[in-house]
Amino acid sequence: MKKLNYLAVIGLVVCATSCKKEAQQNGLNEKGTKTQVTEDAAAFSKNLVLSNNGLSKIGTDLAGSNQAQIQKLITSPAYAALTKITNTTAVGTQGTELKCLSLQWAISPGRDTATKYLDKAKSNLLAWAAVNTPNSSTPSEAAFIEIFEAYSIIRSAIPAANKTTIDAWLKKTGTYYITNAANYTNRKNNWETIRLNLLYDIGYILNDATILNHVKNAYNVQLNANLFAGGKTEDYVNRDALAYHAYNLYFYARILRAVSLYDGQTAGNDLLNKTNNINVSLPNTMTFWEPYMIDPANNIHLEFVNTGYAPDKTRSDYNKPYNPSSTVYVLDQLAYSFPQVIDYEKIIVGANTTRFKNLEYYLNTLEYNL
Repeated sequence: MKKLNYLAVIGLVVCATSCKKEAQQNGLNEKGTKTQVTEDAAAFSKNLVLSNNGLSKIGTDLAGSNQAQIQKLITSPAYAALTKITNTTAVGTQGTELKCLSLQWAISPGRDTATKYLDKAKSNLLAWAAVNTPNSSTPSEAAFIEIFEAYSIIRSAIPAANKTTIDAWLKKTGTYYITNAANYTNRKNNWETIRLNLLYDIGYILNDATILNHVKNAYNVQLNANLFAGGKTEDYVNRDALAYHAYNLYFYARILRAVSLYDGQTAGNDLLNKTNNINVSLPNTMTFWEPYMIDPANNIHLEFVNTGYAPDKTRSDYNKPYNPSSTVYVLDQLAYSFPQVIDYEKIIVGANTTRFKNLEYYLNTLEYNL
């Protein structure tokens, strides 16, 4: 397969034709239609963030009236990151900055300009690879998901010796989460969903059959343990909070996108609609959550009241009504696989919401006709 020539893709500004995502669980109206480019995979190096067509859409935006929006979301953060020193004690915002560096490399109009973004991203990744070891807390490790996503964009352009170093770090992380799998499968909650997200990302980046076989089998186990009757999740039942129901779905969303981008849209849709041993699927979790999101005044849920985790009772939102705006960050991720999220966001955030409201929402709606 030919490696992606990012500049060629941007320069061509491919004209797209419309088609609908195969086997979606809900019927799509016109605005929920995704665009598709004929043979878009033929010249594309896969990554965890966007398709060839998605990259072309950024090129179209960059070349037209939306240039300022792309500069705000990608170019300005990337430029600012060029002079920042990598802090390997805590990820913080560095994952997003690294992803912006990688994206800016992909869309830069000249190779001399692009090189500085690639070099800085590579330097940051090598700094992490030199010192980082896996943490037993997958919620803490979730910060590395964006770092792995950034690496997936630029990996094919990194020199072999550097790639070997970074790959070894990822392999070490993947091996840790496989060796210690029982610590997470027994929890049946977001800790395991995050572990799966990390392993899917690492497995796809490295094209590692051992990791991918493990995580695909583990995903089926988690689906049985984590999804309850009526579309409730273990996280909701144990914590009595829609905030945690949503948080758990945040990582399912990233898994669905990764599978769609690496194994194809049909595989992504199959995983999306996969049912567990009591015939519950991810779309059912959305159906359960929907009334609380779009009509909270008539569907009040007091958060954490019957939690199984005692420290929840000291939270500032304990015994407070669920606020849909607090989980919009999850919808930003779910938008890639659930077109109805676009309508949810217009209700929650506002009717004037645009696809440029933040980087994640922009990336996850690139292929919709918005």
